[in-house]
Amino acid sequence: MRLVHAVGMDIRFQMRQGFYYAYALVCLFYVIVFHFLPDAHLEKVSIAIVFSDPSALGFFFIGGIVLLEREQSTLDSLFVTPLRIHEYLISKIMSLTILALMSSTFTMLIFHHDQLNILTFSVAVVLTSIFFTLLGLILAVRVSSVNEYLYLSPLYIIVFFLPLLEYFNIYDTWLMNLLPTRATLLLLDGSLDIITVSQFIYACIIQAVWILVVYVFAYKAFYKFIVLRIGGSK
Repeated sequence: MRLVHAVGMDIRFQMRQGFYYAYALVCLFYVIVFHFLPDAHLEKVSIAIVFSDPSALGFFFIGGIVLLEREQSTLDSLFVTPLRIHEYLISKIMSLTILALMSSTFTMLIFHHDQLNILTFSVAVVLTSIFFTLLGLILAVRVSSVNEYLYLSPLYIIVFFLPLLEYFNIYDTWLMNLLPTRATLLLLDGSLDIITVSQFIYACIIQAVWILVVYVFAYKAFYKFIVLRIGGSK
């Protein structure tokens, strides 16, 4: 029940901060862009945009949330409530993933409703959102301001956008197959076309391994830079 309550609180917090209204405008912008795209380019561009959507949402929104909560001393409540670190992290992941899934699905259904494989698409968005939310949290707990977060962000995420070069036939190397975002593009592309069982399993395994790794790092970083510092100050 604590986790359900925490997720509900996070969603209400995001609504109060205007996250949902902002993403309603983002979705509208995407729809307008897709409307003017030639049919020959619609599929690739829409996949590239949706690829960046949950990743950007998870990575940058979690940074803003953590920094705002720290500024408002909201994180101090971790020491006076039964909420565990795992529950805090999972709540943030779930609330931002819900928003990412809603916005991405709405955008894709507008123009690809007759061919979109909802299951494959949802798996791609959910796994990508989880990964980037955790990655963003690892950075957010280490910085002291939004400006610092934005300055350092490219160092953390640029490598994970390299598979786009392969997707648009610009550059290719087998090393791309080791990145979770290569798996994301494979799933997204398969959601509009055909994806084999082996490809689906490979993509899910790659994503799951990366998520497990970044979750461990995110937990340790949150404990070191947030819990110990707040606990020590008390």
